[in-house]
Amino acid sequence: MAGFTREHPDDAHRLPLDDHARAREALTQLHQTAQDCQAKVITSERPYVGDIAHAVAEDLPGQWDVSIEHYPDGAIPAHLLDWVWEASPALSTLDKSRTPGAAILRDGGGTELLLVERPRDSQYLIGTLLPSPDHLNVVGAGPRTVVATTAREAAADVRSLLLPEFEQLVHLARLREVQEDLDWVHGVEPGTVDAVELDGALDRFLTHAPYLLATTRRADIKPLAASETAVLIRFEILLARAPADTGARSEPAAGSTDEALALWLEAGEDLLDVVRTATVRPAGEPARPAITSVTPPKPPAAVAAGRTR
Repeated sequence: MAGFTREHPDDAHRLPLDDHARAREALTQLHQTAQDCQAKVITSERPYVGDIAHAVAEDLPGQWDVSIEHYPDGAIPAHLLDWVWEASPALSTLDKSRTPGAAILRDGGGTELLLVERPRDSQYLIGTLLPSPDHLNVVGAGPRTVVATTAREAAADVRSLLLPEFEQLVHLARLREVQEDLDWVHGVEPGTVDAVELDGALDRFLTHAPYLLATTRRADIKPLAASETAVLIRFEILLARAPADTGARSEPAAGSTDEALALWLEAGEDLLDVVRTATVRPAGEPARPAITSVTPPKPPAAVAAGRTR
């Protein structure tokens, strides 16, 4: 064993075992504390899952927070597995195995990763959790779960495979949701649209638009035509004037909601055409959005039914 690791709520502390006197004292104290708490201490050559999670997080773009969950009964909670979004059942079938703990990595921008050690072969599994339906409702299979032997391998695969695939699928889900709302509002008889539903559809658009615009701006499929750039600029000007949070949207500036609604209904289809042209390849595969360390500004809150995490 290379060292004795104790996870602290704030950070991890490692005690080198080459200082035999210090190590003996620490392990004796640990043994006594375990007896006092009627707990069992089991040594293992496997690294602590919290150490692996922190090592992975440090090697990912941006700033990631890590939280560790312990399951004394060895059962990963069903409500957590319900949130796993993956193309194969590598993570979601862990309810059939003993899982003493897991780690959740959060980037602060809505991306959450679940990391566990698979009992049967000690491989590390990292997958994504579903985006909250308060911000986006996704359908279909999710990204492929990363399976790796070491933290370095896991971080490399998360950077090059998992995060780009997650962003691709989220991008397509945003496009689908905005398109469905536009199809709905354009398909109903004038004057029959429910005001609450219309406001919810507009709110969803204002939530997704900043991400769609940002992805389009950094896409590398082909240069945009002047007319396409003009469409982006119109919506960027609109969003620059829009309130940035729910509280502000509860008392919108005079005319701001009407302006947003008018532009959305008039040019929403044009915007989606530009976004698809810039970000979706001819075969239907979206271009890989660049993984950056910059967290987008918080968009206006969306109105959406469903569970929250």
